Amino acid sequence: MPDLSIVVLSYEDVKRQTSRGAKLVDIRTPQEFVYLHLQGSISLAAPRFGFQMLSSGRLERGERAIVVAASPVAGQVAAQEIDAVGVDVIGIFASLPRTWEGRGLPVQIGELVFPDRFLNYLHDNPNADIVDVREAAEQERFPFPQVTRSLPFSSWPEGAQDLDPKRPIIFLAGRDDRAILAARDTMEMGCTRVGYLVGGYDGFHHPRIYDPKEAARTTAHHGVFI
Repeated sequence: MPDLSIVVLSYEDVKRQTSRGAKLVDIRTPQEFVYLHLQGSISLAAPRFGFQMLSSGRLERGERAIVVAASPVAGQVAAQEIDAVGVDVIGIFASLPRTWEGRGLPVQIGELVFPDRFLNYLHDNPNADIVDVREAAEQERFPFPQVTRSLPFSSWPEGAQDLDPKRPIIFLAGRDDRAILAARDTMEMGCTRVGYLVGGYDGFHHPRIYDPKEAARTTAHHGVFI
């Protein structure tokens, strides 16, 4: 049984401790992190991650940290692992994410673009950087004309430093999590408008979503050509 002695923090506790320099360690899934997270958080899915976190230099022994979790129990398990490697865990923050902003906590919200809204998104955001993280062979076999940049995930994060933080950045993969992971990392780099195409290439080109003739008519009407 885990030791449940680590305190569960309130909204005011988090505000006060972060103002004093405590770091936020978000142990929720990368998908949950991209959807909504507290500004300045470090994303590191739990459990069993403490040594990796220290070795990457993201936290140092003796630093103070708050564990952001989906539930108190998940937070307790992660907090014990972090504490075991020398990080001072102040407590667990496990409230509902949708309440954070309303209670005065600064948040970053990801731009999740659903397939049936993708062409409209391009129209509304003509300067968006559509970044394909599929491998070269995938891109060649299944081209996606709207892509503006290719950054295969096998070499990630090489080239990520060239992304323009002033532009909306939308990542594209197949139906897997590569786009989500790339979006998470890019958010941690400080880019503010970041997201991914939900369902990726496969979701967009599903017969129920993508009709080439209808897409041609729609994009021509909006001035976005494919």
